[in-house]
Amino acid sequence: MSTSQLLDLSKLPAPAVLEQLDAEQLLSTLKNMLITNNPELASTLALESDPLTQLLNAYAYQSSLLRARVNDAAKSTLLASGMGSDLDHIATRYSVTRLAGESDERLRQRILKAFHSLNTAGTQESYEYHTLSADARVKDVFVTSPSPSHIVITILSNETPKGLPSNDLMNKLETTFGLKAGDQNSVSDVLSAQKIRPIGDRVQLLSAKMRTFNLQAKIKLELGPGHAQVEQQVRNKVAGYLSERAGLGKHIKRSALFAVLHQAGVEEVELLSPIDNILVHNDEVALCDNALTGLEFEVLI
Repeated sequence: MSTSQLLDLSKLPAPAVLEQLDAEQLLSTLKNMLITNNPELASTLALESDPLTQLLNAYAYQSSLLRARVNDAAKSTLLASGMGSDLDHIATRYSVTRLAGESDERLRQRILKAFHSLNTAGTQESYEYHTLSADARVKDVFVTSPSPSHIVITILSNETPKGLPSNDLMNKLETTFGLKAGDQNSVSDVLSAQKIRPIGDRVQLLSAKMRTFNLQAKIKLELGPGHAQVEQQVRNKVAGYLSERAGLGKHIKRSALFAVLHQAGVEEVELLSPIDNILVHNDEVALCDNALTGLEFEVLI
C-alpha cells in the first residue's frame, strides 16, 4: 500500500447526481411561482407571519429534507462514500467480503485492489491484496523484490500501538503463502496456498521497522474565552494527524505539524521537536513516542 498507486477517491469531484441544497433558494422559487400565477398574493407573502408564508416555509424545509435523503441514498451506492452495510454490498460486486473487525476505510482499500486477486501473488499489488485479505490485523503492507523471485513483505500490525505483528499473525501469513504447513487435513487450505503464491517465489515476511520521535510544542492561545475548547481541538487534530501518518513510508513534515497545531484560537506555535522532517523508508513507520504529553498550552495575557 505504500508504493503502489491506488486511486485517491477523496480527490474525485462530487458526482453530478448530488443536488446542491438551498432551502432559501427553494422558498424564493416557490414564492415567485405563486406570485406569478396570483399577483394579488405578493403583499401577503411579504409578511413572514402570514399562514401562507409559514406553509411555504414548512414545504421548503420538508422538500430540502427529502432531497438530502436522496443525496444520501445516491452516496451510499458509491465506493468513495458508501459506509457500513452499504459498503459491504458494494464489495460483493468485486467478490470481496469484510473481515472480522475490518474498518470501512481498510475494506475500501481492499476493494480498490480486488482485481489483483484474480491473479496469483506475482505482482506487488496482488501480494498486497492477499496479505491484507489474510487477516484484518494487518494494518499496512509493503512489498518489494530485491532479486528475481525473492519477495520481501513488510508487515505493520494494528495489534499494538508500536505496530509489531504477533507470532500468531506471522504464523497465519506464513500459512497463507504456503511457507509452512497449515491444516493438512484440509484440501482447500493446501490448494489456497498454491493458488496465492507462485511456485517459484521465495517469500520472506518481516516486521515493520520503527522510527520514533518526540513531539514537543508550546502553544500560545489568544486572549479570550473558550481556551478549553481550543486546547481540545488542537489535541484532536494532532491525534488525527499522527494516526493518519502511522503507516509504512509516511513522512512526518514539520509544516503539517504547524498546520494541525495552529487551529482557530491559537496565537502562536513554537515547535521544539522534531527539529527536522521525519523521512522514512517504505518499510518504516514513524511513531510518536510521547503522544500528546509534549504539548504545552499557555494563555496570552
